[in-house]
Amino acid sequence: MRGVLATLLCSATSTLALTTAAHAQIAPTEDTTEGGGIVVTGSRIASQNVESMSPMSVVGEEELTLTGTATMETLLNTLPQVVPGEGAFTNNETSAAATMDLRGLGPQRNLILVNGRRFVFFDARQIVDVNTIPTALVERVELITGGSSAVYGSDAVSGVVNFILKDDMDGLEVSSQYDITAAGDSARFNLDIVGGANFAEGRGNVTLFYNYYNRDDTFADARGRSACFLEDTTIDGSPALACGGSAGIPNGRIAGLPAGAALTGRPGVQSALASLGLNNLTSNGFKFDETGQQVSPFVVPGDRYNFNPDNYLQLPLVRNQFGGMAHYEVTPGIEAYFEGLYSSNRTKTQYAATPVTGSYSIQVDSPFLTPGLQNLFRALDASEGTVQLDANNNPVLGADGLPVIIPAATRNDGYTTVSIGRRISEGPTRNATYDRDAYRFVGGLRGDIGSLSENAFTDLQWDAYYSYAKSKNTLTSTGNIVASRYAQGVTTAFDSSGNLVCADQSNGCVPLNIFGPNISPEGIDFITERQVSTYETTMKVAQASVTGTVVELPAGPLGFAAGFEWREVTAAFNPATGSVGQVGEPTYGEYDVKEFFGELRIPVFYGFELNGAFRYSDYSLDNVKGVWTYGGGATWQVVDSLRLRGQYQRAVRAPSVNELFSAQSRVSEAASDPCALASAASDSAIRALCVATGVPNGIVGTSGVQPSFQVSGIVGGNPDLEEESTDTYTVGAVFEPIPRLAITVDYYNITVNDAIARLGGSINNVFDLCYNQVQDADSPYCRSIIRQDDGTIGTGTNAAGQDSGVSVLFANIGKIKTDGIDVGVSYTMPLGMLAGSDSTLNIATTANWLNSFDVTSVAALPDRVNECAGTFGLTCGEPMPEFKANTRLTLKVGRLTTSIRWRYQGKVTDDRVTRGVVDASVLPVPKIDPENYFDFSFDYDLDKYTLYGGILNMFDNHQQLLGSAQEQLNTYPSTYDPLGIRFFMGAKLKF
Repeated sequence: MRGVLATLLCSATSTLALTTAAHAQIAPTEDTTEGGGIVVTGSRIASQNVESMSPMSVVGEEELTLTGTATMETLLNTLPQVVPGEGAFTNNETSAAATMDLRGLGPQRNLILVNGRRFVFFDARQIVDVNTIPTALVERVELITGGSSAVYGSDAVSGVVNFILKDDMDGLEVSSQYDITAAGDSARFNLDIVGGANFAEGRGNVTLFYNYYNRDDTFADARGRSACFLEDTTIDGSPALACGGSAGIPNGRIAGLPAGAALTGRPGVQSALASLGLNNLTSNGFKFDETGQQVSPFVVPGDRYNFNPDNYLQLPLVRNQFGGMAHYEVTPGIEAYFEGLYSSNRTKTQYAATPVTGSYSIQVDSPFLTPGLQNLFRALDASEGTVQLDANNNPVLGADGLPVIIPAATRNDGYTTVSIGRRISEGPTRNATYDRDAYRFVGGLRGDIGSLSENAFTDLQWDAYYSYAKSKNTLTSTGNIVASRYAQGVTTAFDSSGNLVCADQSNGCVPLNIFGPNISPEGIDFITERQVSTYETTMKVAQASVTGTVVELPAGPLGFAAGFEWREVTAAFNPATGSVGQVGEPTYGEYDVKEFFGELRIPVFYGFELNGAFRYSDYSLDNVKGVWTYGGGATWQVVDSLRLRGQYQRAVRAPSVNELFSAQSRVSEAASDPCALASAASDSAIRALCVATGVPNGIVGTSGVQPSFQVSGIVGGNPDLEEESTDTYTVGAVFEPIPRLAITVDYYNITVNDAIARLGGSINNVFDLCYNQVQDADSPYCRSIIRQDDGTIGTGTNAAGQDSGVSVLFANIGKIKTDGIDVGVSYTMPLGMLAGSDSTLNIATTANWLNSFDVTSVAALPDRVNECAGTFGLTCGEPMPEFKANTRLTLKVGRLTTSIRWRYQGKVTDDRVTRGVVDASVLPVPKIDPENYFDFSFDYDLDKYTLYGGILNMFDNHQQLLGSAQEQLNTYPSTYDPLGIRFFMGAKLKF
């Protein structure tokens, strides 16, 4: 029934097509210059024409109220043009910020502006946390598609998002809102105070604001849908989802022991295993029980640790903001202006207790071991060595018919090295508290020059400003394990008195009993510590520009804009090193850029205009230096009801400070190791590659190669990066066939060349490139895979002293190409005859049809393309439906406004299926069905008082559960609602 309903609703509204954008572009805005022109995002030239030359959507203040928007992410992530970024439900691998990803090209490729000027970013990635933008002051948000680097500079690759703020308040407005779910949790509270006053007989105005916002935490087990981490498995021969998790279990797991054919020539080991009941031990190894005295084989997935209950479903957030804006007419024709903001955000993430994996040297006579385990470890110590091979790589047999073992130098030294996976459950959960302070100040002068002559360079206006933005971030981590101290405590010895001590007794080392839940409180204190990492970023901008009319042509004024801009960006990072999950050293990076820019708008004949823009940027970066960006297009008012437009833009994005200079650090990503797939054992080429990259031959093609769903990776900066270049083509039309009906249709085509991303694009892509595509052990992809001695990829080191993990440092990888169509409809019907002269019914729809989203991860392999449109998963990431739409039906009767919004997400297919990696029949969830969310809201205006409220996801639509292809919480929580029904209620008071 749900699928039938979605189909019927989609069919009914597809003829309407879409967007509030069209409606917003028809109605003039209030950003009118003193000369009577209007500045629209995407151009610096003031014009009487209020329509953008590029596709643009506008979100107005009313939409913020009807959606109960207290943080900008909650609204922006629902727009069809946006692929959700980090937000309230992003607990894993997050910066705990709210980011915006226009067209899915990454938050680093869209430029966030406030009042047409760059806003403060929150870290070295040079990405804006949209939750630092004061929502109560937002008058509207303009989203423009395509490269706008010629107008705004670097980062405007996928488009520009411009937040226009109210800066001329006269009076006081207090508003408050409270949200809560039907389950009675996940509460959110918001308070805004905005006041302003004119002074100097109206020549000046000051507007001040304060905001307090509090979002409660909610844990994953508050919903049955996310209480247990699900993964793909097979039950009774059929694909199914099962509760799983991590191989890092609380009581400990030992893996990588000789098994099967590898036991040949090691009878002592074989006998010791049999005495422990481990005759049929696999590469998955064995686990300890709650006492630490009994062992049993580790079974996948049943013995994996469910870490979900300790993770957040909704992240807590406390925000305090205050600031203001002012402008003052110094003299006739010259105005001074100022903007100031301080934003303090505190949020947290939480994970289960730290899992530690690696190869450790264990004392075979340790009293922490049972007699049976001592016997096993003595046998392992006595058999340490490698099988002797002949010239044909076959084992050499001894007189007893068994393979000859070449003794290792460490044989019978009283220690044996084994692979141990252990979750330190005796210690606390891991918590990361993010304290982020952001400052931004803008000061400038603007005014009228007038005309240089009667017929040329008339209506000239100028603007010059300086802005300073700084973010200071403090990350306080608790519950992390200091890797070096853990290794120190695991390796024990007897002192001269026969007491068990650490082999290395420095730092006050405490011996650790890691076999079973037996680490002492003193041991926990020794290996855990509170760690503080800090990073600061600054951005300075100085800009001067002039706009006006070059000459009056028969078809209208030839408009121009020209100017100069200087920017400097710095970032400093001081990591807390030494813990599991942290590597690298403090780093500092900076660069500056000097830019000249210009624009022309040329009326050729009545209704037909050409436009062009350029920018020359001179970077202090050696690999970038001087670059040009440019664009041009045309608009044609064919008849009063039809306007055509087309645009081409070449945009450039210089690498960010983070991409250039960031220290190396660890991440964990969902990925599938090809060496763990059964097919690897029978494919000679893949088997050879697996062995060449550190997998013991005996476990190739078994789950012992990848005991955990997530794979550890190492990310970091690359100072040799070059700039990205992007080509954008747009063509479209605005059609107004009858009064109050506006239809827009726009096609866009964006290609990003030399795209900056992690090597290969992701850990999963590196696996694919190494083992399935390039198949060369000396390739950069295979060399980036560093395994532990047992063949797994963890957080430990191998015998060569290398940190295990898949190294995916930033690189200019290849290209990204996407194209699609935005369609919009807005129609308003007067209801004067039925409900009063000011009553109306409006339907407005925005939608996006995504034709392609293709990622070429390696420039040298142009035929190797990941086609991500209509997919989700380990390679393509966040779901990218081919069709998304928002439709709102709004009824206004007198003082009361009621509205229903329908949010539609099209179906998506697991990218493992679309890429031909697996057949859909072997996956428990090969696709996610279309999702439909319905919201109801109202607004009752009593002049000085306004009451509003609503119900979000009013039919409690649950997300489809996913297994191994999930992002987190068994879904993609930024795309699909993980909370269920949500209520909000608010009030505004005006004085």
